[in-house]
Amino acid sequence: MAYARVVTLIAVAISVERTDAIGRALDSARLAKSQGADLVEWRVDSLAQEPSGAGGIARLVQESPMPCIVTVRDESQGGAFSGSDDERQAAWSAASSAKPSAAYVDVELATIRSRSVLGDSVREMARIAGQSGMDAPRVILSFHDLAGRPSGLSSRVAEIWNEPVGTIAKVVWTARTARDNIEAFELLATRVKPTIALCMGEHGLMSRVLAPKFGGFLTYARSDEQGTAPGQPTTAELQSDWGFRSIDARTRIYGVLGSPVAHSRSPATHNGWFRQAKVNARLFAIEVAPSWESFKATLGELLAYAPLDFSGASITMPHKAHAIRFVQESGGVITGGARRIGAANTIARLSDGTLIADNTDAGAFVDALGETSGRETASRAMDGKRALVLGAGGAARAAAYGIANAGAKVVIVNRTADRATRIAAEFSKASGGSDLDVSASELAKLSGQHFDFIVNCTSVGMEGGPLPDGNPLPEGIVIDQRTAVLDAVYLPAQTPFLKYAKSRGARVVEGSQMFIAQARAQFAIWTGSPPSTAKQSR
Repeated sequence: MAYARVVTLIAVAISVERTDAIGRALDSARLAKSQGADLVEWRVDSLAQEPSGAGGIARLVQESPMPCIVTVRDESQGGAFSGSDDERQAAWSAASSAKPSAAYVDVELATIRSRSVLGDSVREMARIAGQSGMDAPRVILSFHDLAGRPSGLSSRVAEIWNEPVGTIAKVVWTARTARDNIEAFELLATRVKPTIALCMGEHGLMSRVLAPKFGGFLTYARSDEQGTAPGQPTTAELQSDWGFRSIDARTRIYGVLGSPVAHSRSPATHNGWFRQAKVNARLFAIEVAPSWESFKATLGELLAYAPLDFSGASITMPHKAHAIRFVQESGGVITGGARRIGAANTIARLSDGTLIADNTDAGAFVDALGETSGRETASRAMDGKRALVLGAGGAARAAAYGIANAGAKVVIVNRTADRATRIAAEFSKASGGSDLDVSASELAKLSGQHFDFIVNCTSVGMEGGPLPDGNPLPEGIVIDQRTAVLDAVYLPAQTPFLKYAKSRGARVVEGSQMFIAQARAQFAIWTGSPPSTAKQSR
């Protein structure tokens, strides 16, 4: 039997290690309350082991600016407590005897199962809390696994649900991939009592933010840079960046899928546009390992879990060719441009479940470069000009196709020369009754040549990439005031390539300009109209 949907609370987790840190901890809790937190979890693993720890815990509970959870987390469950049973019981007693008492005490299932004296203490605490009119903490019965998804997860959850001592069930594990979030959502959807089901780590953000969509009892936030578990957003981020309070069962979900993807501006940009347009949707950065198998499994599971309402994706490297294959194998529709390019950066899901693969990169490259010429239309700026495209991935294919289709002569260069040669051969075939002028070359053979447009579609110079300080262009290529250069990398804004080009007098186009152009087109595909402004992306 599914438990009735509840309003999901925000609990800010604050670790208090010593008695002299209590004042600062209370200040942090007051700030979190002003930012929208509903509860504070006092993590007192170390404090509980101090001689005056029980008194400090009592003070935290009594002076707490909002209802609180007291947690003494054992080392075996990822905490710092290694003290005695007496110290743990003293902490629980302090939480119970304070006036008013703590709202909850978080206790591990393993703790009450392994040591009978502690189990008896918790059962007595639960008995008192169950009496009408008694001011006593209720028990959050929990299980944690920092290493990954625990074996026998379903049976562990069933144990917690079936243990009468626990008013709230809690299960938390470290996500291996984004797919672990779906299992957390399934636990919430089938809960038999109020339940907290969350995934830790870089892959687990979706479970924390979308707890309201699936009726989670609460989600945890951090009050500072540290937090008490990997992956916790701040209270302010939950409210301002994710619109936590307005997430409900009807919220549609989108993702930007790539590797690496943590740096992506897509979540901030699209979520800002969703808010402005009053569209009930959220977009998440979803790290997907480079292989086709990982892409297929991840996107397949996101789409297959109907309650998630996964409605579309922005695709970034190295998965743009995978996007075409996925939609093709799913019996979906591939637009003419995406099919010709052989790469898609946008997937949309129609109301009848049909998938559409499109490519908004090609037009964005042409528009962003064309703006540097002052011509009446961006495409006219390309006619009869020479362009150099660096790279051979999905972005490079889109740039070469878009620029050549606008009338330029394109030379494509890649570290692996045969990949550039294959792209040139594909694009030089008849397209709409005419040939595209695309050829492949090696950088060494282009020394001394001038190009009107140069586009970097490699990851060289990308913050967090393999060569963040690198410049993909050798000095032999002629760059001067006649040249317009664009770097598809947008973090940092001024890449080594753009700095070099600017020093030679070239007109430079930052990757953010191209990013915004393609993102606006994506937003229109997903929602039916473009965003009215791009301010949120800056």
